Amino acid sequence: MAISANHFFIAIAVVLASILLFFKPTKLDEPLSQKIEIAELELRNFTLYEVGLSGLKDIMVGKEGFRYKNRLEVNDIDYTDSSRKLQNNLKADFGRYNNKNLITLEGNVRYHREDGVNFVTNKAIIHQHKETITTVGPFKMDRLYDEVVGKDLFYDTKKGHSTAKQVTAVFQLKD
Repeated sequence: MAISANHFFIAIAVVLASILLFFKPTKLDEPLSQKIEIAELELRNFTLYEVGLSGLKDIMVGKEGFRYKNRLEVNDIDYTDSSRKLQNNLKADFGRYNNKNLITLEGNVRYHREDGVNFVTNKAIIHQHKETITTVGPFKMDRLYDEVVGKDLFYDTKKGHSTAKQVTAVFQLKD
């Protein structure tokens, strides 16, 4: 018994129509692109160098980096700034670099400047143009044998001034 071509195409049309009737796609309220932000660039185990007319300015090392339209996010960030009078280094579990002006570091934040100033905290906000660092919550700061513990540090790296709340300090006095 032979099946005609007409019967074959009618059977296919019936199967496809039944699929459309019984299996309806899920309707999205918003387009998918508005719900999920997709990185423009992803980096793994990377080192970024910024070179200016006077030489090497910055080095940023990270395990994972994601560039979005308005920010760069880095896991296990290690950032060295050589463009200032004193070289400084910042390390943290996570960093967000907004508009090349504001850096927010979170998780095990460590700062070291080549003259011996160090501090550790859990969250820090660095304003590059103003050359200030603000910690959120408790911090520990030291230089040589001097140590300061407190909350909410504001440190002006340009002027060398700092303010904080609930400060406890231990200083070694010179004879």
